[in-house]
Amino acid sequence: MNIDIAKMFPEAARRVEILEGLKRSWAGIVGIPLARCSCPCCLGVDELCISVRDNRAVNMLRKMKGNIERALASRWEYNIGKDFALKMIAGMPDQHRHKTKSTERKKKTVQIDDEAVRRYMENAPETLPEDINYSVSHLKAFLDKKFSEKNNFH
Repeated sequence: MNIDIAKMFPEAARRVEILEGLKRSWAGIVGIPLARCSCPCCLGVDELCISVRDNRAVNMLRKMKGNIERALASRWEYNIGKDFALKMIAGMPDQHRHKTKSTERKKKTVQIDDEAVRRYMENAPETLPEDINYSVSHLKAFLDKKFSEKNNFH
């Protein structure tokens, strides 16, 4: 069983999806020349962080705040609050850099043993609701398995 982060944090997951869409359509929102020297990097609550290459891009993006807000509201139905702000971050992420084999990480799937989860559930207080007991026990079994494999030096 895998932990579904989107179910645990639906608003955060939605903002991640909106950010990915915003990145894909950035050139259409701010124009190609400005998209070459800027890139949205984080969508928070009432804040959009944008990596920018230079001060010229910062000034142009500030003037385009309304366009960005309208795109978020109309394309992704993102509720823009009156305190919505653009936060500019100096430096551009290198979008064209290829990962080398030394920097790539393989994600390993951790298989959780149902018996281990049941053992942890048995030791929980009786007043703990069953669904929370299962979740906490599953997490404990996952962490034990994940870090015991990682620290296994055989």
